[in-house]
Amino acid sequence: MSLVKEAKVLLEQAIEVDPNALNGSAYTSLGSLYYQVPGWPVGFGDSDTAREMLDKALATAPDSIDANYFYGDFLLSEEDYAGAIEKFEKALQAAPRPGRELADSGRRQEIEMALAKARAEL
Repeated sequence: MSLVKEAKVLLEQAIEVDPNALNGSAYTSLGSLYYQVPGWPVGFGDSDTAREMLDKALATAPDSIDANYFYGDFLLSEEDYAGAIEKFEKALQAAPRPGRELADSGRRQEIEMALAKARAEL
């Protein structure tokens, strides 16, 4: 848990320096921490803050494969299956990133699996 808390602080500092760096990926990462980390008293997890951070990530980079995937994953965890499907489908439409072919391929596999899960739940 100490490493997750350290990551949170570093991401918050990165946002203070330049919230738009790397297409707002600090917002994406911070948002994903907020929905995946347990809440108080164990951790700092919070669905409302997760949504706020993920909204900011999409406002910065609406077509991002990562921002849409993690927002979809968050919505899946919230049992908003229709919303998750929408974000996963948007993520699959993302343009390939030069030099990130392997990462994009892996992310697309994750999206396909999560999309199948969301569709099965719907």
